[in-house]
Amino acid sequence: MLWVLAFQAATGEPQAELPAALEKVAEEAEIFFRSAHLVVGQETLEHKGRRIPGRFKQRFGAPDAQTPKISYNERVVTSEYGFAAMKNAPGDIREFRQVVKVNGREVAKADKARHALVANMKSEDDRARKRMLEEFEKHGLIGAATDFGQAILMFRKSGLANFDFEYDSSRLVGLDAAMVIRYKQKQGEGMRLYDDKNLSRPKLAGELWVRRRDYMPLRVTFAIEAKEYDKPVLHEAEVRYERSKAHGVLLPTQVRYARKMDGETMIENVAKYTAYRMFKVEADIKFTPAEEIP
Repeated sequence: MLWVLAFQAATGEPQAELPAALEKVAEEAEIFFRSAHLVVGQETLEHKGRRIPGRFKQRFGAPDAQTPKISYNERVVTSEYGFAAMKNAPGDIREFRQVVKVNGREVAKADKARHALVANMKSEDDRARKRMLEEFEKHGLIGAATDFGQAILMFRKSGLANFDFEYDSSRLVGLDAAMVIRYKQKQGEGMRLYDDKNLSRPKLAGELWVRRRDYMPLRVTFAIEAKEYDKPVLHEAEVRYERSKAHGVLLPTQVRYARKMDGETMIENVAKYTAYRMFKVEADIKFTPAEEIP
């Protein structure tokens, strides 16, 4: 009955609600932009990357059993996690990490990793931040996929004109009615994609989910179709958000990502985020108590 009532509350003219919904989303994106660099949390990443077999040439007439089997490289990586911008691009927020554990094996103490992360995020030297990006990929991650947590920043007020928006449907998220808004990028730079070392910025399309009663952003999804090594590649992701009551900032709670080449799954990532803390900008780094988001 509660679910029925939630859906009944969501009736009306949802297309007419789009301006108010997008205004709220832009407001939350702006708060994230101003505050995210002061928040650190813990990321637990379950990574599954398909191994690329070495050179193999099957002998004519040989049984299929001699063909190398598909295998995957699997890792569970726990990191201290935060956001910062490079000095030469202050408007471009990126994700940064200090790895604590890999498959349960301790790499660094959590408190030391957290303080190192914040110190590097505050540093005026971009080399420290670049080292964090490089070190993260050394822990057995095949084609590490990052920079999804700040997807909400696409919808800052200054960026709304880059997209076309259209009401799609009503759904339920728990007991909350949600509006699903389809978006399609028409201008501006898309997400970074690397084919070897070549960078492309394809346009994005996907769904923006907002809670119907107050238009709070709940999810951002996207799909990118591209080509790598002359083969079709599909990148799909879903970022789930919840507003931290303690810190007043919309923060990611889960990211799902998949990369498929020619229809074959090459990478699957599921990242979960907990124990967010906000630190003070002082010589001595001090944290407010942790807040666990279910």
